[in-house]
This record gives sequence, structure tokens and C-alpha cells, in this order.
Amino acid sequence: VLLVAQSLDEHLVTLYGRGDSVDVTRRAVSLLRAAGLKIVLHWMPNLLGATLESDRQDFARLWEDPGLRPDELKIYPCQLLAEAELHERWQRGEYRPYTTGELIDLLADLKPTIPRYCRVNRIVRDIPSSYILAGNKRSSLRMDVQAELKRRGQRCSCVRCREVRGSDIIQEELRLDSFAYDAGGAQEHFLSFVTPEDRLAGYARLSLPGPDSPATGLHDLDGSAIVRELHVYGQSLPLGAESDGEAQHTGLGFALMAEAEAIASARGFQRLAVIAALGTRDYYRRLGFSLGETYMIKDP
Repeated sequence: VLLVAQSLDEHLVTLYGRGDSVDVTRRAVSLLRAAGLKIVLHWMPNLLGATLESDRQDFARLWEDPGLRPDELKIYPCQLLAEAELHERWQRGEYRPYTTGELIDLLADLKPTIPRYCRVNRIVRDIPSSYILAGNKRSSLRMDVQAELKRRGQRCSCVRCREVRGSDIIQEELRLDSFAYDAGGAQEHFLSFVTPEDRLAGYARLSLPGPDSPATGLHDLDGSAIVRELHVYGQSLPLGAESDGEAQHTGLGFALMAEAEAIASARGFQRLAVIAALGTRDYYRRLGFSLGETYMIKDP
């Protein structure tokens, strides 16, 4: 689920007239997490009233605030368009778009701070450059930032930057990692299989609701741990086909689910729920799950 957070600075939120508060965003994130949904936040640097330094501080709030900590992120720098109200403020000298160089430096500073459990889906919105009056017009901003990180000898460890994608893997060389963190009243476990080069072959997001998790009113989730996402990379193969080094269909998904079940059981949860699309329900049935009212459920 995509939530347009834009900024976590209450002063900026009020200044540009968003209409709701950061607390509303925080509450929405907690409810979605408790319902087992994957959370994608949309964050915007260079808003009216922001500075390069305030954006650095604002970005840190995404990870420092346990009420947020999204699974995925879209970074959309504010872009100045002729029809926007911001255009008038720019003409009056009340707003200054960052230059492309400033934006590249800012994002290169921020990307290495992104936790390993988060995936950065996009870094710029692809708006035709002819529509943009001032500031960055490059749609290749992600590649520009990656080039700057390489020049600095740094790297980003977000999910997208570590995916094996279509590369072959040697399953015997994979390591099972478990990264735990608190978020929205729950303890989250990011379980992943990684190569010796720290490339991601697959991962699962396990959520263990705590006493401060909001109530969802969903019977399937009563007293249940939740797998909010299961993803294995590599080339897709028909069900039953043999793998020849591809990450998919090598049993990684089964192993991740078994680890999630073991962690949940050790923490005293008697039920494991999975949010599953129609096309994946048979997969979970093979793992011993059955369909509840809404979720796939596995009881002892």
C-alpha cells in the first residue's frame, strides 16, 4: 500500500497545506502493518520551506521513528511545474529548487543510511523535462546517484541495490540472515538468503504483533504472527520444473517460511497468517496453510 508521506516535518506539512498531520501518517502505517500489508512511503525532498540540511534530518525520521520504518520507499524530489501554486511563490523568490548537483549530493548522502530491510523503488518521477521550469530535469537521477556513490567508494544496502535478479546462485553458498527491528508496536523480522557477495536471493517479512499493535478487528489475525511478504528472486520457471541455478524453485521460499514459523512459535504465537493473492494460495496450501476468512492460516 502506497502512502504519500511527503514530509515528516510538521512545520513543512503545515506550510504547504497538506491537510493532515504526521500523526495521521504514523497511525495509518501502524494499522496497515497490523493488517499484514506491505508499506510503501512516498517522500519528497525540496518541498517549500525545506533546505538541504532539513531534508537530511527529515529523511532520518523515516528510520528513527518506530511508528514509520517503511518496507519500501519512493523518493520524488519536488519538481517545479507551471500550473502548480508553487510556481507563483518561485516567481516571488519564496522558493528555490535544488540544482541537479545539489540533489545528487543529497541523495548520495542519504542512500547509504537506508536500512537493509527497505527497498527504494524509485528516485525521481519521470516528468518530461519540457514541463519542468527550474531545478533538476534529469530522469536518470538514480544512475547519477549510483555513479556518485561509486566515486565516493560507498554503496547502498537497500533491497533493490542487493537483488540478485536474474543471476544464477549456488544454493550451498547462501547464508540465512535475520534482521529484527521494532515498528508500529510489532517486532519485525527481515529474513533473507544472501550470497557471499551480500546479494539478495530471497526474503520474507515476519511481523510479531505486540501489546501496542493496533487492533484490526480481523478474526484471522487474532493472536497471530503475520508474514507480510515473501519474495524470491530469479527467473520464473513453471511449477514442477527443475532449477539450474535460478533462485526461484530451489526451495528458498519454503525455507524462509519454515524459519518464520519457527521464530513465531518460539515467541509463543499459536498461529501464522499470510497475506496471499489468489494465484499464490495453492503454494501456501502445500506448506500446510488453509484459507481463513481473508488470510491463509496455519494453526498448530
